[in-house]
Amino acid sequence: MVSAIHGSLSGIDASLRRIETTAHNTANLSTSGFKNDTVHQSEGRTGGVVVHIEKSLTPGPQLPSPDGTIVEGSNVDLAEEVSNQIIAKAALDANLAALTSVLEAEKSIIDIIV
Repeated sequence: MVSAIHGSLSGIDASLRRIETTAHNTANLSTSGFKNDTVHQSEGRTGGVVVHIEKSLTPGPQLPSPDGTIVEGSNVDLAEEVSNQIIAKAALDANLAALTSVLEAEKSIIDIIV
């Protein structure tokens, strides 16, 4: 049961970090020169989810500024960020449901023993 709890909690943490990252990227959608962060998830050595956040190197579009110079815009793709938010929310809901099930099962076992 402990590994199931650990897996659910690490999944919840990973989902929250993905939500925070996409919110940060979206907030900087109009910031000149901003490079978005990308979240990579992998399985940890002891189970659960490990999150790695990486700064994108992809350049943003070249945009004219009011003074006539060309500046690099943000490389954030709003459609991608919205879909990442939806995926992160679904993963968060699934991990919360899994955690709730594990905790209910543990409570049932304790009730049987006591």
